Amino acid sequence: MMGIDPGSYATGFAFLSLEGNKVSVLDYGVIRPKKDAELIFRIGHIVEELENLIAKHKPAAFCMEKAFFAKNANSALILGHIRGAVMALGFKHDLVFSEKSPRSVKQAVTGNGAASKEQVANMMNRLLGIQANCALDASDALAIAWAGMM
Repeated sequence: MMGIDPGSYATGFAFLSLEGNKVSVLDYGVIRPKKDAELIFRIGHIVEELENLIAKHKPAAFCMEKAFFAKNANSALILGHIRGAVMALGFKHDLVFSEKSPRSVKQAVTGNGAASKEQVANMMNRLLGIQANCALDASDALAIAWAGMM
């Protein structure tokens, strides 16, 4: 399962596998395009990096958080571009797609749909046995992948 936390400056990714009832971490991290790059180049960078990761890990499915209502229309539009590019990439690779609401991701991971990002990160570290604290975008992607497998 590939989990994606899309963003135009930081896109979190995670690859988890499930064998029986054991979840294993294959890879996780954050793709960070150059902040001063035009949007088309940031999207291109994210897609290229994800393409390489998909080729490496060969997931059958991917999950993203459902879009939320942003106060800033321009930010919501940019996030929509990123989400659309990731969805198209998933379609290109014939991946099964699912979406989870932020609340349902938090509920699946912590048992509390109103948990903070830090609580989600701490629980992912404990559930997956990750020793080092990872970036919040990466822990969000881990949580999205986890919820997508449930």
